Amino acid sequence: GNNHTDTADSYNNIGLALRGKGQYDEALEFHNKALAIRESVLGNNHTETADSYNGIGNALDGKGQYDEALEFHNKA
Repeated sequence: GNNHTDTADSYNNIGLALRGKGQYDEALEFHNKALAIRESVLGNNHTETADSYNGIGNALDGKGQYDEALEFHNKA
């Protein structure tokens, strides 16, 4: 379903692939979808939620938004 951790994993993997292609805005969309599921189902202190924070941080880093990226890496 839409709020299952497997769905979040798929969103995260799509985000990784898009980031690898340099499509950072699209990657952020999918990493944010994964994060929303993981925060609601697993909470803020789960390792998978931390993976989402890192994915968002890496995508922001790719866009040159270093301060915002650092905020997400610190959350992880």
